[in-house]
Amino acid sequence: MYQKGQSFELCYSFITRYYQFEENQHQPKVLWYYSTKLSFIKAVTGYFEYILVRNIGGNHLKKRLLTVLVTGTVLSLGALAPSVNAQDFDSQIETVNSSIANINEKKSAVNSTIDTLAKELSDVQTKIDTTQAKKAEVQEQIETLKAEIAKLEKVIAERNTRLEEQARSVQTNGARSYLDFLLNAESLSDAVSRIGVVMDLMGANRELMQQQAEDKKQVESKEEAQQEKLAEQEAAEKELASLQTELNDTFSKNKVLLANLSQEELAEIAKRDGLVAEKEAFQKRLAEEKAKAEAEAARIAEASRQALAAQASQSQTTATQTSYEAPAPAAASTASTSTASTSSSTSTPAAPAQTSSYTYTAGGGFPAVDPSFRASLNGGYFGQCTYYVFNRMAQVGTPIGHSMMGNAAEWPSYARSYGYSVSNSPSAGSAIVFQQGLAGADPTYGHVAFVEAVNADGSLYISEMNVRGLNVISYRTISASVAAQATYINFGL
Repeated sequence: MYQKGQSFELCYSFITRYYQFEENQHQPKVLWYYSTKLSFIKAVTGYFEYILVRNIGGNHLKKRLLTVLVTGTVLSLGALAPSVNAQDFDSQIETVNSSIANINEKKSAVNSTIDTLAKELSDVQTKIDTTQAKKAEVQEQIETLKAEIAKLEKVIAERNTRLEEQARSVQTNGARSYLDFLLNAESLSDAVSRIGVVMDLMGANRELMQQQAEDKKQVESKEEAQQEKLAEQEAAEKELASLQTELNDTFSKNKVLLANLSQEELAEIAKRDGLVAEKEAFQKRLAEEKAKAEAEAARIAEASRQALAAQASQSQTTATQTSYEAPAPAAASTASTSTASTSSSTSTPAAPAQTSSYTYTAGGGFPAVDPSFRASLNGGYFGQCTYYVFNRMAQVGTPIGHSMMGNAAEWPSYARSYGYSVSNSPSAGSAIVFQQGLAGADPTYGHVAFVEAVNADGSLYISEMNVRGLNVISYRTISASVAAQATYINFGL
């Protein structure tokens, strides 16, 4: 039996705590609301049962009034719904989604910058190669001129020797030698001839001296010009090397920035997934507590009805014979507010038909590749390796449930954050991820393909796209040694 003082204290305690809850409407309080409401229901019902037992007397109207009061109290409490719902979770999730979208915009801008820098680096390297080739050519020409100068210097030295010998002969014999040569002429015509010989000899010596000077000057001029060209090529090479260093530094900084943005994005994705899980857990607990409260209210209402009906049947006056008819118990659904949830499905419009050439064969154990198949959820770029794996996974019955997977090299990180199995053990039907440079994968973005079969020797038979051209499907066998270096993602097969 309830005591009047105890029941009233319970009622007062609940009322105080309820208004404290209204002043501070946080989601955890909702669960407290439903759990505490049970105590209030029990206390109110007990208190009125106490009054009923002590004061019911024989007054039918009073009994009827108390019955309505008790039942109405229970039903009113059962109909109360918390003013706080899951909107706070939705708001937080929306904030995180906005942050992820902002990060993706930054990543897109950084990727564009990286692509531009890569092209500029390629152009600079081409210019460096051209400059170095020209430099080598000039150096070769300089070496040729040096050899020519050395040869000329030898000729000049020989000529100088002959001239010195002639000079010494002139100094020894003097003009007498030329005079004797002329006087020994046998005739006038012979004398004239000898005079011509002497004049030719003296002129040849002068011409020889002039030719020597001109040859030496010409060769030295060529060497000087080639040295200037060499200096120009070396200056250009130095400038290009400086530009290359600057571009490489900027390229590296942008790669670091991209990596940081990817980590930040993964952290935000994990935060969002945590909020979603927390929201689902909260809604589950809320539904459980609400069901318990409603069940308890219904039970107490029925017990009160039966008690009042029993009391009424025993309390009859001698003057008037009346029978007490208790109201029918309210359905449990009357005491609570139910929320119907509707769901709608949105189908993704089919992608416009693409014209392309394909080369493919049937895979091992899975349906043959359908080049026209398009996954309803596809986060890959058209014609790229990621685009194909989205389609192939959906075709074999294990569609990827998240459009945001990043570049091929980023797939393992995203997959882990979404809860997919990531390992180094290959299995048919899994996605194989080649990190940058592995087995010909792109040095910047990596590569992803579909494992069609695992052979007995550890090698893999895979299907892929954009290895032989954009939007071209091809097949190849990956050796066991290469397969051991790759990463594998199981999307549910």
